[in-house]
Amino acid sequence: MNLKVCSLGAILAAAIAAPAALAHHSFAMFDATKTVVVKGTVKEYEWVNPHVWVRLMIADQATGKQLEWAFELRSPGTLSKLGMTPTTMKPGDVVTVSYNPMKDGSRGGQFLQALLPTGQLTVSRPGAGPDLRAYKE
Repeated sequence: MNLKVCSLGAILAAAIAAPAALAHHSFAMFDATKTVVVKGTVKEYEWVNPHVWVRLMIADQATGKQLEWAFELRSPGTLSKLGMTPTTMKPGDVVTVSYNPMKDGSRGGQFLQALLPTGQLTVSRPGAGPDLRAYKE
């Protein structure tokens, strides 16, 4: 096959794939101007690509009813470099989490950090959010 045809094919493939890759990494649904802190019980901790998820049961302030919240973290590879593992959080753990809330007000957001029952602080990126150790009861 001709080198020009191969080069043109590679350029065309990159041009088609680039918007999809950029769309995947959009964090436009989160309000990065706000940081919220909540305490809840881990229902599920999903160590999966492309992003890790933690689902917490958090008491509704008005009714006291337990509601499920979902927080999106970074990739397992990035979190591993920051000291997190597939067993960092376990169902039943009571954790304090800081996050950037959803712009539409739904229950969840972009995870910034968590204070674990052991007193260990986990982060999704260095310098993310307030130091949660001040929130420990």
